This record gives sequence, C-alpha cells and structure tokens, in this order.
Amino acid sequence: MKLSVKIPLLLGIVVFVTTAVMLVVVELKVRSTIEKFALNSLVGEIEANADFLKSKLDLHIEVLAEVATRIRVRSMDWNIVQPALKADVARLNALDLAMIDSTGIAHYVLGGTTLDVKDRAYFKKAMAGEKNVEMLVSRATGKVVTIFAVPIRKTEDMSSPIIGVLMARRDGARNLSNLVAELKTPYKSGYVFLLDEDGTILAHRNQELVNTQFNPIKEAEKNPSLKSFAEMITSAFKEKNGRTEYHYDDKNFISAYSEVPGYNWMLFLNIETYEIENKLSQISLAIVLIGFICLIAGVIAAIGVGMSIAKPVISIVEASKNITQGEGDLSQSIPTHFEGEMGDLARYFNKLIATLRVPISEAKSTVENLSTVSEELSYINRQLEISQTQTGKEYSQEILRIGQCIHELAKTSEQLRQTMDKFKV
Repeated sequence: MKLSVKIPLLLGIVVFVTTAVMLVVVELKVRSTIEKFALNSLVGEIEANADFLKSKLDLHIEVLAEVATRIRVRSMDWNIVQPALKADVARLNALDLAMIDSTGIAHYVLGGTTLDVKDRAYFKKAMAGEKNVEMLVSRATGKVVTIFAVPIRKTEDMSSPIIGVLMARRDGARNLSNLVAELKTPYKSGYVFLLDEDGTILAHRNQELVNTQFNPIKEAEKNPSLKSFAEMITSAFKEKNGRTEYHYDDKNFISAYSEVPGYNWMLFLNIETYEIENKLSQISLAIVLIGFICLIAGVIAAIGVGMSIAKPVISIVEASKNITQGEGDLSQSIPTHFEGEMGDLARYFNKLIATLRVPISEAKSTVENLSTVSEELSYINRQLEISQTQTGKEYSQEILRIGQCIHELAKTSEQLRQTMDKFKV
C-alpha cells in the first residue's frame, strides 16, 4: 500500500475509533446526567409548588382571620354578626359564612339556619387555636365542600380566650382544584393533584374524583389495576417527599411528591415516562449529529495531516528513485515549506544532493578529459596501424600491446562518459 494512502488511512481509522468511543461515552454520561437532573428537577418543582399552595391557602385563611378580629364578629351577637358578614360572603368567594359558638352550633349567614358541628375536626382545631382547612361532605348541602375555620377571640390579644369559630364554606370540587390548577408544569402530560392524609383526593383536574371523594388506596382493594398507584401513594406518605414510578391504565408514570407544609396533605406531580424518554432521545440525537460532524471533520483533518506527512516523504522517495534507477538527476530539489521534522528531512535531503553535485561534477570533468586523451591515443594507434600496413614494417610486441591498451582505454572511457552523462548536476 502506498504511503500516500496508508498514512491518511491509518490516521482516519484512529480518528474514527477515538471519536466513536468518545461519542458513546459522552452520550451515556450526558444522557445519565440529564436524566438525573430532569428527575431531580421534578422533585424541586413539586416542592416549590407545595410551598406556593401553602402560601395561597394561608392567604385565604389570613383574610378570614382578619374578619374574625372585627369588633362586631367578636360580639358573638348573631343579630349583629349576620348583617355584618353578608357582604363578606361574596368578597371571600364563599358559598356561605357561619359563626360557630363555643358549644358547636353553627349559624349560617345566607342560609339563616343552624347546625350542630361540635364533632367536626375543623371546629375542634379552631377552638384549640389552630387555623385550618378541611374538605368534607357538608351536612347542610350534602355536597363536598372546603371549610376554612379560624378562632374568634374575646379581644384582639392573641392570648385572649377563644369564644367561637368563624367558618367559610366553599365549593369543594372547584376551590382547591382551581388553586392546584395554578401550579404549572412544562410537560404536556403533566398534571398536579392533591390528597389528604387518608389518601382521599382533594384536588384534581378531574373534579368528579373530588366530588366522589375518590380514595385510590381504598379503591385498590376492589380494583387490582389501581394497586401500583395505591402503593405509590402509600410510599409517598411515608417518605414525605421524593419521586417514584408506577404503572396505571397501560401507561408508565413518573410521580414527584411533596407534603404541603402545615397541612398534612400530599401534593403530586405526575408525568408520563415517555416525555422524559423523548427529551433524552432528542438530546441523544443532537449528540450523535454533533459527533458525526466532528467525525467527518476529524477524518478530513486526518487525511490532510496524513497527506502533509506523506508528501515530503513521497518527494524524497521519487528523487531517490530517479538517482538509484539510472536517471541520475541531481539537479532537482524538494520543497522545504513543510513544518517540523518533514521540513527538516526535505532540507537535509537537499543538502545531501548538493553535497553530491560537486564530486560528481568534478568526476564528469575528469571523464571528459580522459575521453579526450583516449581519443587522441586511439588516433595515434590508428596512425601506427596505417603506417604498418603501408610500409609493411612490423612493430614490436610492446608497441602492439600499448595499442591494445589504448583501444581498451578508449572503450572504457567512452562507457564512463556515457554513464556520467546520465547525471544531471
């Protein structure tokens, strides 16, 4: 194989193998890193959303708490409280407001009815001084509602005795679901839902699940297809925050979850696994395309470098071939514009040829002189032979041997002259 082909080919193979190995390593490393980052970002996103949801709930509670500090409300006189709260029902976007006395009897502002709620958890918590939110089936309407409850204190002093509870009743399916709907995710298949500590859905894009108080953990006992989903939820409540994968309805999901601070509720962010895979595939394709471009550029560069290495060597080989195979052309020289060792090789080769030109030129001159002398001697020898023929005289054997030597010398000098004529200096 010619050097002009061998060197570029070898360099091309080295570049190809090196680039291919690096491409595989980079693709695996980058893919793994990005996948890990994407999954961790889901956890960070759901934690941020949980904090945001808490702030929205706290805002609603604090507005209701502000109403509970009013003098008219603290009077606990229903004839005063009812007209004072009517305007707040619409302002607070509530279905109704209620003043609950210390015995647990709720007086509703718009309905004008009373109801015993002393067994309700939200009442007990509020009477213990805790502002809270609860979703339940209303005894007044029979529908799922969201209850916001705050304590009513005797005075503005936060250490004063609690004399009752102010409660706001809101549409259960819409209220929390609308708050959760404000939590955005960049994934098309992504959605957020909220569960209470028992696993009952409090907020979901499918509000029917909220209205029916759907509980995946309990439903999984009757529906085996919900088993993976229920196990994921159970694990989430134990771990409080993190991520996991589960299978439901012939689809694979990645779920990130975080507890809503202060509410014992769990917020979930669900996306279908294919979205992560698609993003990773796009990244892999981009890496492959970049690697392919680098590979092509590397092979072209390798061929260029290989040719730059081979070219001066080939020039020296051709020059040496002309000299050794009879051309004897010592007038040629090799370009010395090459960089590094190749340039040095070309320069030293030119110096070697230049060094040979002087003795060969002198040798050619000597051969020319020898040829001239041999011709003269040959002429003298021929004259002697003519004289011997014309006069009939015989010369001595010494003279005849000298003549023979002259003839051989002339023949040899002619051969030397022909050989030296081949050298171009």
